[in-house]
Amino acid sequence: MKRFFHLLYRFEATFGALAYIIVVVAMLADVVAREFFETSLMHSSKIALFSAIFAGMLGLGLATSSGTHIRPKFTDNVLPHAWQALLQRLGDALSGCLFLLAGYISFELVRSSYEIGFLVPVVDWPLWWFQTIMPYAFCSNALRHFGFAVMPSLKPAEADLE
Repeated sequence: MKRFFHLLYRFEATFGALAYIIVVVAMLADVVAREFFETSLMHSSKIALFSAIFAGMLGLGLATSSGTHIRPKFTDNVLPHAWQALLQRLGDALSGCLFLLAGYISFELVRSSYEIGFLVPVVDWPLWWFQTIMPYAFCSNALRHFGFAVMPSLKPAEADLE
């Protein structure tokens, strides 16, 4: 399972990086076109926007995999320290359930966008295609948290971001 999570991390990191490269290239190309050729590239800002959304949603899994989520710590010492291992497992199981619920809700959003035929304003692209990153990202995180609940050794050490 550790190898699977590592491969999942690499997959999402690669596509997240590619998405940010698309953001930079789209915005840079538009700026160069406007500044040097006095024209604007159609839809480059929409491409950059959706690529940034893809990268951000993939970043959710990357943060989970690397232990860099920001979380409130004021309750860490409320309950006895002996309960921490159990509370960590329960927290991961609860997080998995919440991410799974978010995945289901976002899947229903994508399905309804597809059935209704919603289009991205101005560019008239099917919206559902861009929304598919949401159920993927939420379900990917649910899988991680369920894995952490079952095998706590898979959970990365929490990074100190202070």
